[in-house]
Amino acid sequence: MMTLSAMMSFLLLFVVSGANGLHIGALSASRPLVSASRALAALRAPHPSMVDTEWTIALQRVAAACLEEECSVNTVEGLISELSTEAERLTRDGTKTSKEQVATLLALGRLQALSQNPAANKNEIEKIVAGMARSFGTVKDYDFPGAALGYTGTPNKNKVGL
Repeated sequence: MMTLSAMMSFLLLFVVSGANGLHIGALSASRPLVSASRALAALRAPHPSMVDTEWTIALQRVAAACLEEECSVNTVEGLISELSTEAERLTRDGTKTSKEQVATLLALGRLQALSQNPAANKNEIEKIVAGMARSFGTVKDYDFPGAALGYTGTPNKNKVGL
């Protein structure tokens, strides 16, 4: 007969091993948790954050190239193509209208309208593209002055609780 401490030890071992992925034969044989092909497909599928990051980098590069070439017709068309691809992805993936989708569609509409007469609207196109490049770019020249606000660096000795 097992003692209470031995039973508790066995129960603790059973719970910890189950949480760490050890499957008891009778339990795992009845139904597999995940098939290998589904697990590999999940690993290969791009996560939304990866897609957003790749798109942000692509948009930043296209906007920078557009500004370097003084927003020529070809580079503006490339930027419109990137924006329309992203708008299609957001429309396809989203169930609700998000702020990102609205902003993308507005920028796309503005660029398409302004690109009808690029010579007359060159300054406006450059302003929109510069705003995109600034929004999606990083600024490395800014040096934050001083320590972060709200943190003194000394622990609170009088804190009670967690």
